[in-house]
Amino acid sequence: MKIDDKPLRYFLAVFEAGSIRTAAENLRIAPSAISRQIAALEAHLETLLMERTKRGIIFTESGHMVAAHARRRFEMDEAFSVDLAAARGAIAGTVRIATGEGFVVDLVNHVVRPLRDEFPDIRLEIDVAGTEKITHGILRDDYDMGLVFNPPRNPDLELLAEDHAPLCALVPPGFDLAKKETCTLSDTLNYPAALLNPHFGVAKLLANVDHGNRLARDAFLTADSINVAVHFVLSGGGITFLPAFAVSRQLRRGEVVAIPMTDPFLARVPSHLLVRKGRPKTAAVRAVTGMIRDRMEAFGSAWYPEEHA
Repeated sequence: MKIDDKPLRYFLAVFEAGSIRTAAENLRIAPSAISRQIAALEAHLETLLMERTKRGIIFTESGHMVAAHARRRFEMDEAFSVDLAAARGAIAGTVRIATGEGFVVDLVNHVVRPLRDEFPDIRLEIDVAGTEKITHGILRDDYDMGLVFNPPRNPDLELLAEDHAPLCALVPPGFDLAKKETCTLSDTLNYPAALLNPHFGVAKLLANVDHGNRLARDAFLTADSINVAVHFVLSGGGITFLPAFAVSRQLRRGEVVAIPMTDPFLARVPSHLLVRKGRPKTAAVRAVTGMIRDRMEAFGSAWYPEEHA
């Protein structure tokens, strides 16, 4: 059965947005245009794809099937066009990456610059988000890949790269705690601390160890930004908890001290590069994956051009 691209794209936009109005805003067209295209698609397929209720749109079983077909079709078209460009000698295309905030410095310093130099026809879109949004976005194909610290296991996600590192107590150099080679959570409890909000993987890790809830209860500062927590340490205000790769530049400059933590759950924490299982991998996605695996500190490597050292 032949189905034109336009009604499929419009229906998929509604399916992913959850409403015709939001889809219309995203596509910058009138809602009535989308409604007409979907009505024509339903007539062509001779089946109802969605129902409008007081609580919003409910998609039928046929609607879910059509959305899955549309995703596969557009993925294959995108992969074909990009691989065709690669066959002509250019690796090109846009790669959408979702990343936890703790990976940003590592990703930008160690991947973005060499990627620009080696693959000038690749374009990146980078979104910074929490673990839940990243994993859901990968499964919805909002992103080609995601960088996640301590993610939940999901059989629909494929692991492209993995490494393990301890969570660290990040401490101003002048603190007594900075003299220790390793520490436990109990060693940190008498210092003012900046904690991250619960949607961060780090917060979930600490909650597994903070059995008396003392750390969370006594925290001087709670933030929804790693940047805020790090600057709290840089100011000499107290400590925070992050993997060392999140502050690699400050560590090399001697501005902070990272003390590996030895508690269970904290001594060996995974960093994952994830994609949706079964999603086609374009030449551009494969190139970016290789750069991340080979150059990011979070995965056991680091690339330091002289001017960034």
